[in-house]
Parts: sequence; C-alpha cells; structure tokens
Amino acid sequence: MREVKRSALVAQPPSRLFALINDIESYPRFLPWCTHARVESRTESELVATIGVKKGPLHGEFTTRNELERDRRILMHLVSGPFRTLEGEWLLTPIGADGCRVELTMSFAFKSTLSGMMFDHMFAETVGSLVEAFVARSRE
Repeated sequence: MREVKRSALVAQPPSRLFALINDIESYPRFLPWCTHARVESRTESELVATIGVKKGPLHGEFTTRNELERDRRILMHLVSGPFRTLEGEWLLTPIGADGCRVELTMSFAFKSTLSGMMFDHMFAETVGSLVEAFVARSRE
C-alpha cells in the first residue's frame, strides 16, 4: 500500500478550504487530470461522489464516501473503483485569525498488481498535487 502526505499553510479560514474541497462538481474546472465529477448523494454529514481521472495512460473513475466534519475534517472511504483500498483524510486546523493548516493523507493500493506497477507512481503524483491545487484555488 502506498501513502501520500501533503500539507500547506494557507491565509484562508478552514471554512473556505472545506467549501472548496466539497465543491466536487467544480473539480474538472481546475484539476487538469479530472475528466468528470458527480455527487451521487449528499447530506450534512456525508457525501458520496464519483471522480473521473485521466493522466497519461492512467484513466478510470472511482467513488468515495466522505464523512464530513464541517470546517474541520473529511474522511474518504472507497466505494468502488480500480483500487483494493483507498482511504484518505483532509484535516483543516485553524491558525491565527484567518489562516489554517491544510493536510491531506491518502493511502491506496490498486486491485491489480499490474495496474499497481504501471500506475502507482502516477496516481501518487496526482494525489500529491491536490493540496497545491486547492491552495491555489483558494487564492482566486
């Protein structure tokens, strides 16, 4: 299993980052590898969404169930996709009056050993770019 961790300090409140991360439908507009994104269901405490990915030869889609702790934390759990396992956590920690630390930890393993050998590094790079993409988006 592969684990990717990224973090950044942002001059934005946690509520802003939380809203951006949960605006799944906007992902194709600012994540170049995201081909489509749709919300399957949404409640105050849970969101189920499907994300399409295309980066070089890597393409497909996966669905996660996200447990939401408003303006604080998002836990992601695999529902379906080419992974044996996919778990993630966004953690938003307030810093000062208007800032926060945004942290993403994601663990994954492809179902197929061959897919893992071919795409593991590429998917890790894609996951690693998420924090930077959301930080940049928060500044727009």
